[in-house]
Amino acid sequence: MRWSTYSRQPLMMGWPVALCLALLLLLPGLIGRDPWRGDDAEHFGVIASLLNGGSWLVPSFQGDTWNQSPLYYWVNAMIAWPFSFILDLPDAARLGNLFWVSITIVALYQAARATLDTEEARVLPFLALSAPGLMLSAHETQPDLAVMAGYALFFWGSSRLCFEKVTPGSLLAALGLGVTMLSGGFTIALPLIVVLLGIFLIKPKLRLNTLVALMLGLLIGFFWFIHAAAFGNPEPTALFEAIWPASTLRNAADIPGHLLNVIKLIAWTTWPAWPIALWTLWRRRLTFWRRETMVPLAVLLIAFVLQILTASARPSKTLVLLVPILLLATASVTHLRRGAANLLDAFTLTLFTLTAGFVWLGWSAIHFGWPEHLAQTVTRLEPGFRTPLTIVPPAIAFLLTIGWFVLMRNIPRSTVRGIQHWFAGITLIWALVVVLWSPWLDHGMSYTRMGEQIAKQLEAPGCIATYRVTEDARAALSYQLDRAMPRSAIAAGKDCPWLLTETPGNAQEIKRPKGWDAATKVWAGHRRGTRAERYTLYYRANETMPTPQP
Repeated sequence: MRWSTYSRQPLMMGWPVALCLALLLLLPGLIGRDPWRGDDAEHFGVIASLLNGGSWLVPSFQGDTWNQSPLYYWVNAMIAWPFSFILDLPDAARLGNLFWVSITIVALYQAARATLDTEEARVLPFLALSAPGLMLSAHETQPDLAVMAGYALFFWGSSRLCFEKVTPGSLLAALGLGVTMLSGGFTIALPLIVVLLGIFLIKPKLRLNTLVALMLGLLIGFFWFIHAAAFGNPEPTALFEAIWPASTLRNAADIPGHLLNVIKLIAWTTWPAWPIALWTLWRRRLTFWRRETMVPLAVLLIAFVLQILTASARPSKTLVLLVPILLLATASVTHLRRGAANLLDAFTLTLFTLTAGFVWLGWSAIHFGWPEHLAQTVTRLEPGFRTPLTIVPPAIAFLLTIGWFVLMRNIPRSTVRGIQHWFAGITLIWALVVVLWSPWLDHGMSYTRMGEQIAKQLEAPGCIATYRVTEDARAALSYQLDRAMPRSAIAAGKDCPWLLTETPGNAQEIKRPKGWDAATKVWAGHRRGTRAERYTLYYRANETMPTPQP
């Protein structure tokens, strides 16, 4: 007896509408803003170094060998170079993210088509772009996007392995393994290596293909490390960390707490794919041994263990878990029970309609001080924020909101309606946040205003040595001030006339490094909206010291 009255042929929105929504999701926030603190500014600094004459064989950051694998920086720098003539460099550096996201979706779609029919596989792009973790990571300068693309290429290759002597699947799996190693090191590639070894042992007829994939993939992955060690003169510690990022395992006492944090993180970064993936495992409980289930499940479990033992709990680190979850979930979207499909659809419509209303209320609180309680929260989070009211952003946001209600009524009823609504809803919310809240977010997330204050004090030329300043602050300020900012401990920082130090908000001002005792304090301040970190600028020279400005 059939338990669902839905047609097994999903009714999807047309590709022009889907493409417009995808661009509306990916482009806003990708360009048109300053580098934000955290990974966005930090990794931008490496790309900027490549484009400003730094070594491509051994990428560096402000005079130090960079301790991460280089593929993401190479590709994004090459894409950024032609666009840097028409866009600001930080915006151009993020455009490469579109390449990695596109590779991921195409590869996963091809992997899904190998075991599912075309109509079922068409759901995968909607599921992928609907994941909050992918949406957030795609809008910042994030090397984990390249690791995600490597995993997707591996799954595409593993789905095409067959009993012939050498197949395209072997080459694609090798390419995926090599891209993963060149983007995230050897540790993150361990799940793929273990799966290839498992296929080699369990499937005798596939041994030649898996051996070719494994050996060629390792050759691609280790090629840069060997070449850099032989000809690049890198710092040995940094090169080892690029190969083996997880040089230390997490303490056993910290694992339970970190496990809970990772589970909570996965719960929202991979929604709504993970509940549907669990439904797939239940549907296939009697056929677990098939490759289309075992390969993604094995990669997922091994990668999950590695996340627990080594990685920090950040949204970008869940991308390698999202890839196998997407493959598992795609198989069951069109097989959801009618009640589950209706529940997902109703939850999606309610959630995003209420969230859109909250975004509008936040805009009202920013500009008009109403609602009063929300306005007080806005002021408390970003004190001193002021921005003029203009008509264009709310006009665009109004059209987006109307578009949401139009889509709500026009997407045909089917088992995939909830997924399409989720895709449209997360697009709406992200676009509304960028249009209505971007000045407020930029106020608290960027170093631009603090950089303007420092620039007023820099009357003398020369580099700025840094002491205990975070990498993201060094990268953002170096770009804005157009000055090198090496660490004070290395040779490049010892001859700098300027010194910038960072002190935690509640701590006393830190002691200056050796050789700076006689330097004059020129400026002290912090990023607007926060006192979590305080910065101090010093100057040393034989000539007359610059007069501090207010």
